[in-house]
Amino acid sequence: MARLEGKNILIIIPKDYYDERELDACLNKFRNEGANVRIASSKLKEAVGMKTGRIMPDLLVVDAIEGITGDSYVTGGKGTRQIIGVFHGVVVIGGSGTRKYVWNDKLVRLLLLDRYKSDMVIAAIGQGVPALGIAGLTENIEVAAPQDKFTLPELDKAAAILVDENLAVHDRIITASGAEAADEFTESVIEAVQKTPRK
Repeated sequence: MARLEGKNILIIIPKDYYDERELDACLNKFRNEGANVRIASSKLKEAVGMKTGRIMPDLLVVDAIEGITGDSYVTGGKGTRQIIGVFHGVVVIGGSGTRKYVWNDKLVRLLLLDRYKSDMVIAAIGQGVPALGIAGLTENIEVAAPQDKFTLPELDKAAAILVDENLAVHDRIITASGAEAADEFTESVIEAVQKTPRK
């Protein structure tokens, strides 16, 4: 029996320059466990990875927020589409584009806060970790993140406690330093999502 049968996971990627290794590891593992995975971005256009990857997001971040209130129907350029109801886990993927397109996205912040307050799982890997800090979710908690000139000042501002580990799990907040920790990161997310309430 797949461990995430009946669970929905939202993966947030920047509209360009996402980290393919982080995304691929998460996508494959979550889908293999039976999760209904959706990829959200700020633009409905093919996103370009940092190397050669390309992927088309399933929905806009704003549509994912509308979906929180229950199944809703959104009418856009391509007719009416149903937005999936509740996301049991939200994962922010890193990459150099995350700094530019995700960190200061108010909708991403709103989505992360809402899911956390609803007892769901919030996770971020690599350059995605500061997005959690900017949303106010890492204050005085241990996080694993890349230790570079971009990430460190953001985590400092967010009052996060940086650990020298590849992975940090605090309640329902899971962070990882980058693609090298992708396997243990996805495993931790799967275990946490399994425990979320079914809605």
